Amino acid sequence: MSPRNVLESQQSVQASVADRPAAGCWKLATGQALSLRPRTQGVLEIARGQVWLTLTGALADRPGAAADYVLRAGDRLVVAPGQHVVMEAWNPRKYPGAVAFRWDGAAAPVAAQPAGGTARDWESGVVLPLRDLVQALAQGGRAVVDALAQVAGAGGRFAVGFARFALYRIAPQRQRRTA
Repeated sequence: MSPRNVLESQQSVQASVADRPAAGCWKLATGQALSLRPRTQGVLEIARGQVWLTLTGALADRPGAAADYVLRAGDRLVVAPGQHVVMEAWNPRKYPGAVAFRWDGAAAPVAAQPAGGTARDWESGVVLPLRDLVQALAQGGRAVVDALAQVAGAGGRFAVGFARFALYRIAPQRQRRTA
């Protein structure tokens, strides 16, 4: 089944952002997975939610290579013909509900193939690892921000609990002194 047939069989969904329709979007419910084998280059964009995606195929002149990604709303991934994408809706508590995504086969610019071995070596030795590093640092930054928010929330709950405990312990002592 071609990716177009699979995508056309999905239902259109409404975007949760400002209650506007997500034109051209398809839905992927939590626990569902979708496999794409595009015949032409295209762009996969996540409109709502979060997906765990495995991309296999020719990656940096390595046939059969695979890479895993976590894409959130607004993230895009260019998929070349012959590559295989398997994505699963991955919705922790922060991202409830179905995932909405777009597939645009016409939006992806066709990248020029490097002319010589030096250009290919530069791309596979510098450009691709740098791109992977930037993506990893961005995901790490998001994780640090989420962890700091959880620590701040736990600190607030601790302070409230400690204040309640202190008031509980101090109130009986005051009553004994005044009596």
